[in-house]
Amino acid sequence: MAPARSQNIPTIALLSVTGEGNGGNEFLPGTARQDLAGGSLIEHQITTLARAGISKFLIEVENYGGSLTALADRCRMKGLVVVFVRTGADIQSFVEASDRIWVQSSQLYVQFGLIETLTKATENFVATVDSRDENTAFERIDLNTRWAGVSVVGQDTIATLRDVPDDWSIISSLLRQSVLAQIPMRPVSQQHIANGTLTVLTGPQDFSELNRQILRRRVASRSGFVESQLFGPVLARIVPVIWQNPVAVTITKFASPILALVVLALGFSNFATAACIAAFVAIAANSLRLAVTDDVDDQSHIQSVSVITWALIILAMVSAVYMQSSYRDDGLFAAFAVSSLAYLTQKMALPKGAKQLLHSPAALTIFAASGSALLGLIQALEWIMVLQLTVLIFVSLRNDIIGKKAKET
Repeated sequence: MAPARSQNIPTIALLSVTGEGNGGNEFLPGTARQDLAGGSLIEHQITTLARAGISKFLIEVENYGGSLTALADRCRMKGLVVVFVRTGADIQSFVEASDRIWVQSSQLYVQFGLIETLTKATENFVATVDSRDENTAFERIDLNTRWAGVSVVGQDTIATLRDVPDDWSIISSLLRQSVLAQIPMRPVSQQHIANGTLTVLTGPQDFSELNRQILRRRVASRSGFVESQLFGPVLARIVPVIWQNPVAVTITKFASPILALVVLALGFSNFATAACIAAFVAIAANSLRLAVTDDVDDQSHIQSVSVITWALIILAMVSAVYMQSSYRDDGLFAAFAVSSLAYLTQKMALPKGAKQLLHSPAALTIFAASGSALLGLIQALEWIMVLQLTVLIFVSLRNDIIGKKAKET
């Protein structure tokens, strides 16, 4: 389901897949190419706008079928309304007087953070960039101004599309009507274009560069030492390969919870060391899934698959401890303490070294696996708890020293 939305944000999005090409070669009618991070650009646009609170999507098409129809079905299963339109007149019955409409050009990639900022604007606007050389991919408005590919308009502006000829572009026609209606222009910082937040994709090279940027962001968002130093380089090599195969993308989505079930089975079977090793593999699989399928622009967005994976792994660790303590609760305290400290430290602002250790679930499973093989799982967890607390004590002492020096100066 789409998240609850504010009354002020746009209620409908008008998108387009007409005239899309790939290096000059037109797409086949009714297709949604898997060119962007293992999916299609239109799917990314819908998903990102849905996270911002928009739940109804009007998509301008010349023809549709096949993958676009399948995409619409997947969106409807998530509680989104997807309607294909061909003319300005088609749109009228889907827009009410109170609606504000988010308009986005067909080949535009926009990160969630910028979308969230723009949807909070209380007044309608036409987003613009200037006419410098690096902005030539954006549609021109006048000699000095280009359209940034995003507008927010009202139903009155949409109504002007009734008489637009059927073979005219709805999106371009709406831009002209918005300018004629003197909807305020809102300049967008050039920094958004420079850092890839806002990008017009005109061919394979643009898609390839954007895919590299997306992968770098996703990998860099993992703060743990093992996640960044071990998983990162591996993911950088295998994720682009997975993106080329829709079946591999689908398998990746479900691998981590399946592996977590294996961890649970090993834990209940009293194979503690094997359960710790399997937990490491499940965490690696979850990191792979996040790199393959989930954009990290929205840091507060909770991925349900991750929640299921973590719940199963924690339950497996608790069950393994319970089995090793001969069905008594002797070791449950250590399991609870380690899990609680791991969760609480995720909420703390920590220096880089401490963050790399305490924010690395994969590192904890390595310690648990090696400790379990040498000492037993319960003692391993007790020593992990001691390590966590020791790091936190040093962080606290460090902060006290920094605070005293700040006061002295």
